[in-house]
Amino acid sequence: MVRRGLRGGQLRFLTKKQLDEIHMATIEVLEEVGLRSASKQILEVFSKGGAEVDQKDRRVRIPQHLLEEALSKAPKQVVLCGRNPEYDILLEDSRVYFGMGGTPTPFIRDVETGANRRPTKKDFADATRLGDALPNMSFIMTIAGAFDVPYEVEYEHEWEALFSNTEKPIVYSAPSAYSARRVLEMGAAVVGGKDELRKRPIMCLYSETTSPLSIGVGNDNIIEFAGAGIPITQGPSPMVGATGPGTIAGALVVGNAENLATLTLCQIVNPGTPYISGCWAGVMDPITGRNSYAAPEFAFSTSVLNAQIGEYYGLPVFGFAGSSDSKLPDAQAGAEVMQMALMNGLAGVNLCHDCGYLAGGSVGSMEMAVICNDVLGYVLRIIRGTEVNDETLAVDVIKEVGPEGNFLGHKHTLKHIREELYLPTIFDRTPEMTWAKAGSKPIHQVAKERVEKILKEHYPQPLPRDIQAKLSEIVKQAEREQVKRA
Repeated sequence: MVRRGLRGGQLRFLTKKQLDEIHMATIEVLEEVGLRSASKQILEVFSKGGAEVDQKDRRVRIPQHLLEEALSKAPKQVVLCGRNPEYDILLEDSRVYFGMGGTPTPFIRDVETGANRRPTKKDFADATRLGDALPNMSFIMTIAGAFDVPYEVEYEHEWEALFSNTEKPIVYSAPSAYSARRVLEMGAAVVGGKDELRKRPIMCLYSETTSPLSIGVGNDNIIEFAGAGIPITQGPSPMVGATGPGTIAGALVVGNAENLATLTLCQIVNPGTPYISGCWAGVMDPITGRNSYAAPEFAFSTSVLNAQIGEYYGLPVFGFAGSSDSKLPDAQAGAEVMQMALMNGLAGVNLCHDCGYLAGGSVGSMEMAVICNDVLGYVLRIIRGTEVNDETLAVDVIKEVGPEGNFLGHKHTLKHIREELYLPTIFDRTPEMTWAKAGSKPIHQVAKERVEKILKEHYPQPLPRDIQAKLSEIVKQAEREQVKRA
């Protein structure tokens, strides 16, 4: 049975009038400014679909009626499936799910030494297994990268590691039409064919446009996935004052234009393609020039504003949870992760990713992923809230116990306490002396030990050997076709 996540949506900033204004501003940009694309295929699809295309200027302008038609065709509910049906999740309304990592990180924090180094395919597989084991992670991306394989086929190798090391839904990139075709072939091999993959999509494409207002050749992958009827999510992130206007509202208009243009492209290719909306406003730190993954403006734009825009269109939403600018799994990281996860959860963002990211997405940390898992436990408990009814008000129990009594042994307490209270798995609540006798371990040390235990003990159900061989052959074929030989 498909999992139905807790409902968020308690946090709202924008009024209906403000959402209308963002929408109409987006329409004006799509109709009058449009987007530019270097992809002949994308220009051709838009042209045939009814958009205004200037081939010389490579400009696509999307009329309001075409956008409205696309919105009417996009599903309001999307099911992302796991290799194991136990992990299927339903994206609708404000149901919230959290996920491991994002796109490949240039560095990984070595579990043994604590030093940053270039990750390998083994690191990628280990990180995937870790995410598969963490109970509060409902879908899998990555906190590593397969940088020890030929770069031309990096993503094919990474998808092979994903399919082999998790039974949960996968959301990941395939940044070219060629790569998209190959990984779709892999997904079909895992589930038993293209038709079965469409019925049970165990994969979702994460694609990014280039801000401001550009859909590149790499976005041809959208056409491949839409043609196959497999879910697609988009992550436009114009940075305030850099690749977007110097206001959050203005940057949101740019991001929303890219978001809705991608939606329209999907629905032209294949009406009914499952699409997960993403409309963010990134923040370029004015001192460092880096994109800040935990700035307060980024937190509320990618959570509340993003969720409300998706809700306005009736679309599932993709957002953030575990991102941090800290270089270590420390107090700064914990504060930033809680900010991102709690705001996205209370906003009702459906897919909240980046758990395990450090250094603004430059470093993946398995210890941080384990810490995130406990943070998510807190957040999910807060989102769940509390029920108020005759049973929970417990007036009869209060009368029975009376003044100066206690409720420790009462059957009402025993009935409810385990469900009512969340117990962390690694966060420490023991007395000071107990903590000292156990070694006075800081949280990152406890998380390190948990990582080591999981990687030693946890292995998902392996793929059948013939499927493993098929995936390996697809990767080898990609190497033969794509890797440049000296």
